[in-house]
Amino acid sequence: MGSKILLKPLIFLESIIDRIVSVIGAIVFIQIPTFIVQYQQRLGGHVDELARLVKQYKSAASVNGRTVEEYIGLHLNYDVKEFVSTGKLMTDNMERFNELSLALQNLSESSGIKKFFVFLKSMDFDIFKGTYKDFVPGISFNLDSILYCIVGIIFSMLLYLLIKKSLQFFIIKNKETKRFKV
Repeated sequence: MGSKILLKPLIFLESIIDRIVSVIGAIVFIQIPTFIVQYQQRLGGHVDELARLVKQYKSAASVNGRTVEEYIGLHLNYDVKEFVSTGKLMTDNMERFNELSLALQNLSESSGIKKFFVFLKSMDFDIFKGTYKDFVPGISFNLDSILYCIVGIIFSMLLYLLIKKSLQFFIIKNKETKRFKV
């Protein structure tokens, strides 16, 4: 009977920790849709700026009676290293524009949990870092946010249960080892 009285405060504390972990999981996971929206806005800004550069390349090529590919090729094949480096920059910007445009299109066309996996698949690390640096937490009240909240609760509770059971296993294992040594 005495041991049950001693266990009651621990059971109460464990139930409080259980609820705190659930709330933390919900709060963290509900930020995912907000982060993706802010990432998507930043990605759109990069695409817009690159589109402006590509338009300038095409305009310069057109003025000289060439396609943009021919124009860049002239730079790459020129004998002056400064023109070659400019050609490489133009090629890199064209490739980045195509990559980021596709990533933005895929992200814009996806929704729900699929959007998270599209985000992971097409994520640009530099844009991710910038988004993270300037991230402003927020909560949206839509179906996606509710879904992420539920997933956050389930994930955090599973993690909590895994840690709790692992600790119980090691404590019991340690007690058994000490008992056999005596």
